[in-house]
Amino acid sequence: MENVDNDDSVIRNINKEKYRQLLAENKLFEGILPKIDNAFDAINAGVKEVLIGHAADLVQNTTEATAGTLITR
Repeated sequence: MENVDNDDSVIRNINKEKYRQLLAENKLFEGILPKIDNAFDAINAGVKEVLIGHAADLVQNTTEATAGTLITR
């Protein structure tokens, strides 16, 4: 989220450039950093994209109407 106090501020897409920008702006916090780093590791190993989201949205995320943050190259 852009703002941890606002549940509606979910960052929908992060690529490497956006990741660097968010880091520089101190908008990412400790808990999400390993998740995003692991997502980029998976992408660098050949995975097309990674979705980071809440487990309660798992069924929804099997459709095109996903909830969460999509990590892409």
